[in-house]
Order: sequence, then structure tokens, then C-alpha cells
Amino acid sequence: MEKDLVLAVDLGTTNIKSGIIDKEGRILALIQKELPLEKDALGKAEHNPETIFNIFVEVVRKIVKGFEERISILITSSYMFGLLPLNKNKKPLTGIITLLDTRSREIFDDLLKEVDFKEIYKRTGCPPLLYYPFVRIYWLKKKHREIFDSAKYYLGSKSFLIYKLLGEAYTEPSIDSSTQLLNIHTLNWDPYVLDFLGIKEENLPTVVPGDKILGKLPKETLDLLGLKGDVFLGVGLYDGGAVGTGIGALAGDGIGIINIGTTAMFRVPYHNAIFDNPEKMRIQVPYLFDNKWFPGGGINNAGIILKWFRDNMFNMSYEEQTNMTKYVDSDDLFFLPYLTGERNPDIGSIASGVLFGLRPHHNKAHVIKAGMEGVSYIIRMLYETLKELEIEIKEVRAGGGGARSDTWMQTLSNIMGMDVAVADTDEPALLGSAILGFTMIGEYPSYRSATEKMVRIKKIYKPEEEKIEYYKKRFDFFIYLTKNLKEAFSIHTQLKKGGS
Repeated sequence: MEKDLVLAVDLGTTNIKSGIIDKEGRILALIQKELPLEKDALGKAEHNPETIFNIFVEVVRKIVKGFEERISILITSSYMFGLLPLNKNKKPLTGIITLLDTRSREIFDDLLKEVDFKEIYKRTGCPPLLYYPFVRIYWLKKKHREIFDSAKYYLGSKSFLIYKLLGEAYTEPSIDSSTQLLNIHTLNWDPYVLDFLGIKEENLPTVVPGDKILGKLPKETLDLLGLKGDVFLGVGLYDGGAVGTGIGALAGDGIGIINIGTTAMFRVPYHNAIFDNPEKMRIQVPYLFDNKWFPGGGINNAGIILKWFRDNMFNMSYEEQTNMTKYVDSDDLFFLPYLTGERNPDIGSIASGVLFGLRPHHNKAHVIKAGMEGVSYIIRMLYETLKELEIEIKEVRAGGGGARSDTWMQTLSNIMGMDVAVADTDEPALLGSAILGFTMIGEYPSYRSATEKMVRIKKIYKPEEEKIEYYKKRFDFFIYLTKNLKEAFSIHTQLKKGGS
């Protein structure tokens, strides 16, 4: 039987998805399952690694039924910022510490005084934020010395999966661009950063290109996953890189990529590393793959806002929320959606969510719309920064769960003041991994040709002329609020530290 399909798995913070994709870009089978997150009142937010891998195996075994002999290559994408320390026997010492974990906040002010973050930004492209594994390792060293002293290996979410599948740990630059440990120029671990932490390169997985085939899966792994015949394992990208690829990042130059999932991003594939002024550090400078960098920024709080509304406020599904907001605007209610802090280095970990301008007539529709607008304002902030750095942006494409909402996409187009194209796929991360996979096994001669064949545009949202100036004024006010609440965020943080 012909080996003509790609098996793609995307490990997210809240869900794991697996899809089987053909060379036309059609998803023949799809499974999604929510992932349990271990949390506590101190800010812990971890994935149990064995639970995560067991769920990975479960979804793969289910989805490959009927396709067991047709899978040519397995490609994984995974979330950024994950950190898993292991002992000398490669046994986990904690769970996989995720982006949503805020415990390292307690040492962040001390770290800011001890290390030259401007130098680190020049080396890693990462501004000073508490979410990076660099900061997590420092936190373990200062607050949990017994774990730090026992840790002989540090893996991320993807390198952990690869280790379980292959028996060896490999990683790649797109996901390691979010560790603050990788030198963005050499695409290998940075000695300056490692020396500061007191760890060595041998404590970290081997860095290889994201489009490298690591080899064939061992027989015991094939049996575990329910696969038959020779199946290659490709390294793959971080989830945002896979999404970008899946909505057409490689279709040409100057394509701005927006992903709105649990978190969000605005990035542009570029032929070299572009840095912000080290005094500002408003953007990150990750590597993508295929000799392209991916300057821009990530946003902590995007779809998680609607999840928070669903679970804690309104008991409404995502679809119900977006339908409710279709014919309303926020009526000058502003929502600064910084529930888990933000990656903006100016406010960072001290930021929190704020509803501003609340009046008696405002209802749940206004609050939800203000949440969508708030995320969209942050995306525009990144867009304006990239333009300031003279990165040409010819068109914008959007993907992720938020792109399924006509209301949100029209709002985004109005706030951006430009067309926003949405690809004809509900699973861009899986499609992006398939584009890599089919090109890696030689089905297409280049990633661009694979993109042209496999990615189709479903709809283009055009800004409504009467809304452009309306939102421009409110965008300026959103920036004003964010800047002028910095001191209040700081005082509020000190209140929390001081208890009652």
C-alpha cells in the first residue's frame, strides 16, 4: 500500500490535536482532546509528562485506524516555553512547567538586577520576561535548590515527545527561540547564558533543523502507536510556526501572520534577524526554519479570554459569545486582557486584566466584544512596531480558533485598517506540519510550491471605512491606558506580596 499521508500532532497548552493529511492539504481524520493542567493558588501550571504522553498515544492510536499502512512521516508541533527538568536517570523532577505558570515571578526582580538583559536580548532575541525557561531554571536554582542540583537534563514539551518516541532528545530552533537559552545568530545554545545559570550544553537536547528527518520510528514505538511499515519522524516546529506555515507564511515575501488560539502572535517571516532597540525590546526575534526568522511578538492572553468568560463569567460557548457580539461594539468599554501577565516587557509579569469605562448599561455582549478588541489592539501594537523597524508587510493572514469567528476577524480588520485573509482550514498547525512533511519526503520540490498547492484562502475581511478612524482613536487610548496603568500594576503587585 502506498505511503501517501502525513500524521501531524499538535500539542497545545489546553488541547492536543492529531490529524491525517493528504498531499492536497485535505484533513482526512481529526481528533482533539483537552489536556489536564495541574494548577494551584501559588501560580503553578504544569502538565504531568506521563499523562501528556499517554494522551498523545491514545489520540494517535485512534486516528490511525484504517490508515496504519499509509502513514509516511510523523511530524509534531508543540507549545513554547515548556520546561521539564529530569534527573540523571531521565526521570522527571517536576511537571512540564507551562507558559501559564507564574511562580517565577517571585525571583524576577532579583534576576533583573543580576543579569544584563540587553546583552541577552542581543544574543537570544528574547526580551526580559518571566516565562522563559532561562528564568524558570534561575527560579529553581534560587527557590528549589534540591531540584536544580538533581537536574541533569532540561527538556521542552517537544523534545520530551521526541525522547519518548525515539529514545533520544532532539530539539529545534523555532521552539528554542523561546527559551532565552538559544543564540539566535548561531542557532545553538548560548555559552554566556548557560554560564550565568551554571548549566552546560550537555544538560540540554541536541539542536537540529526543524525540517530534519530524525530517522525511522523504532518497532516498539510503531507498535505503541498502532502504525505499520516504515514511518519517519520529522522534528517539526513550535505551534505558532506550524500555524504560520499552515496559513501561507511561505507563499511569498511580506506576509504578516496572525494566530489567535489560547495565546496569539503577530509575526512576519524575514530573511534575517531584525532586532528592536535594546532600550525597548518590544519584539522577539525567533528563528522559523528554511533560512527565515520570524520577528514579531507573542501575546499571552487571546482565546483564553473567551475561555475565562465561558468558565467564570457567562457560562456561554465560544460560538454563543461571538454570535452575541455580532451586531454590537464595546460602546467605549475597554478590556486590557492581561489575565496572566503579558509578554510586553514594559509591563510584563506585573500586568493584570482591567475593565475600564464600565457603565450601568454595559452588558455581557459589550464585555465580550471589549475582550476581542483588546486582543486586536495588542496585535496592532506589534504590527506598528514591525512597520517602525522597516519590515514591509504586504498582506496579513490569520488562523487559529479565533479566525473561525466572523465577528472577531471583522473587528481585527477594522482595528488593523487592512485586509485580513483567513485560510480555508480549521487546523492550520496540522496543515503546516503536513507542508513540512510532504516537502521533507520529496513530494514537493520546495516549501513554497507545497504552500501554493495545499493552502487555500477561504475569506478576506476588508476594513469598514467608517470604523477605521473610530478604532484608531480607541487604539491610541488603549496604548495610553496600558502605559499609564504601569505604576498601578506595580503597586497592586506589591499589595499581593504583602498579603492582607
